[in-house]
Amino acid sequence: MTAVLAAGAGLVLTGSAPLAAGIVAGGFLIDVDHLADYLIVERRRELTPAAFLRHYIEGHTRRVVLVLHSYELWLALAALAWWLDSAWLAGYLAGGAMHLGLDIVFNGRLTPKNIFAFYSLGFRLAHGFDATTLFGSEPRIAPAGFWRSFIFGSRLARASRPRG
Repeated sequence: MTAVLAAGAGLVLTGSAPLAAGIVAGGFLIDVDHLADYLIVERRRELTPAAFLRHYIEGHTRRVVLVLHSYELWLALAALAWWLDSAWLAGYLAGGAMHLGLDIVFNGRLTPKNIFAFYSLGFRLAHGFDATTLFGSEPRIAPAGFWRSFIFGSRLARASRPRG
């Protein structure tokens, strides 16, 4: 939804349909790497949206490659966008940057290490793409129901324990 709103704003401000289309693509397609990790790295075969979401929300991931969620790729794409003078690719980068910014804000509470470093492919590689090393092993609690989990994500179990 944020990508569509940002694309609308981009279209109004610049009048560029390629830029607006790129914003939508960048804000949405960046998450294709989750599907690639799920199928290729995790070798999961449950292809329902609920199984896919549960795998991530409940913290069952063993390896976190996420090639599209990396600063290194964004730098290469930025150079290519500049070289080609591509409005579409510039929009893709804007949409993806918005997506990464939201990921940093919302996923930072689940990452015991430096959330900014996490979005470096080199950092993840240096840690063997190991999810436990990158995210810790603390149990997560997911809201009941697909849409609540999708919208609100999970929280660490310690956040729900009473203090005292």
